[in-house]
Amino acid sequence: MTASSMISTRRFSPSTRLRLQVLFARAWEALADTYQVQATGFVRRLKAQLPMEEALDRFFREVGVPAAMTDTVRARALVALAPLVEDAVEPEETPAPNWSPLRPDQLFGALRRRAQFVEETNLECRLAASIADEALAATHVRMALAVAELLADDCTPDEAIMHYVRSFNLPALDAQIIFRRTMASWAERDPLGLDRVEPVMPVVAICASGPLVNIGGRLRLGLRAIG
Repeated sequence: MTASSMISTRRFSPSTRLRLQVLFARAWEALADTYQVQATGFVRRLKAQLPMEEALDRFFREVGVPAAMTDTVRARALVALAPLVEDAVEPEETPAPNWSPLRPDQLFGALRRRAQFVEETNLECRLAASIADEALAATHVRMALAVAELLADDCTPDEAIMHYVRSFNLPALDAQIIFRRTMASWAERDPLGLDRVEPVMPVVAICASGPLVNIGGRLRLGLRAIG
């Protein structure tokens, strides 16, 4: 899980380092739980297309579960999917029909249906993997914000967020997404309290200017705005 970071934990006090270790342990558990929930949803979504074991293996390939979490996520997912295993009904074995050659039109039709099934299955896998990626990104952002809050007195928010990203050794694209989303969430919080400062409205003074002008027998005042 850990990797080289742009800041050294030696600059932190012993109590801060200990709290940071606890926070990273919580982040690891939160990510493992998110992977397990998404793996379970992935298998349930594809139960009509793929067997459970094959769907679970497909989840690990599509989502890219870290090697350190693979066994933990698989074990938790299997426990959560236990009802599917118990409710599964073994198909009855039927004697194989005598082999007979297919006509060209039948062969092409079978190949076309097979290709369509594979394409639909791949699409469902990509959709389910996209849902999992978004859930994992949300978990990363939440935990990275917690790290930034913990280290608010020791370093800048971007340094703290990058420390989190590099500690989990995220891929370059995922790291950039997590970093930008966390920075945006931090900015929306407005930790300096600028949203509580009352805006100062400019004061516009109005005074009479110029001589009185008699136009059409009526008296008018020329007004000029000074501000």
